Amino acid sequence: MQESAGKPYVSETRVRFRHCDPAGIVFYPRYFEMINDFVEEWFDKALDHSFHRLLTGMRLGIPTASIQCDFTAPSRWNDTLRQELALRRIGGSSINFDVRFVGQDDERQRLSANATLVFVDVRSVRPAPMPQALRQRMAAYLMPAAPAA
Repeated sequence: MQESAGKPYVSETRVRFRHCDPAGIVFYPRYFEMINDFVEEWFDKALDHSFHRLLTGMRLGIPTASIQCDFTAPSRWNDTLRQELALRRIGGSSINFDVRFVGQDDERQRLSANATLVFVDVRSVRPAPMPQALRQRMAAYLMPAAPAA
C-alpha cells in the first residue's frame, strides 16, 4: 500500500505504584499493559476509533498477533515516560508498528517494541478487513520505509 510519510504518535505516561515490583522498578509484564494502554489511547484520541466503538459497534477485535520487546533501562515509580508509536505497515486486516518509551528526565530509552495487531470479526474470530475510514486516519502515522541495504 502506497501512503505518504507520516509522523509518530506521541504521548506521555507516569509510572504508577501498580506497575512496580518491591524494588520500585517496573515489573516487565506491566510494560505490556502500558503498551496496550498506549495503543488504545492512539485508537481513541488520534484515530477516532475507540476499542469500545470497534468492539461494540463494529464487532471488531484487535488482538496482538506478535510482539517483540527489548528492555534497555529501568523505569522507576513516578517516572514520566514519553511514548512514541511509529506505524510501519498497514495491511488488509493487520498493522505493524514500533513503540518506544523514553524517560522524560534523562532521555534514556527504556524499551523498544515491535508489534502486529490483527483485526478480527468477534463472532468468527477470523481476520476481518479494516474499516476504510480507520485506514485513512492511520496513514498520517505511517513512517517511510527504510532504504534497502
